[in-house]
Amino acid sequence: MTKIRRDRTQAKYKALDMTELSLKVAIKAIDHHTRAGYAKEHPDLISAFMTTAAANFATLTEREIAEAEQVTTINVKTGEQTA
Repeated sequence: MTKIRRDRTQAKYKALDMTELSLKVAIKAIDHHTRAGYAKEHPDLISAFMTTAAANFATLTEREIAEAEQVTTINVKTGEQTA
């Protein structure tokens, strides 16, 4: 049977990878500040961590978009060309 490899450059796979990383970080961080196994015993903490991580990501993404729009506006007004 041939195994199909996914294209990790696609946005949906990047999002999955980031989510998986955030989940691993959540578990490690919670366990680090409490005790080993605590995160898995308290999935509500993992959920709160993931919700916060998603909100932070959305904020950063919006900020990057706003900064890119600002640079584009400045370039259009000044007539500069970007690569």
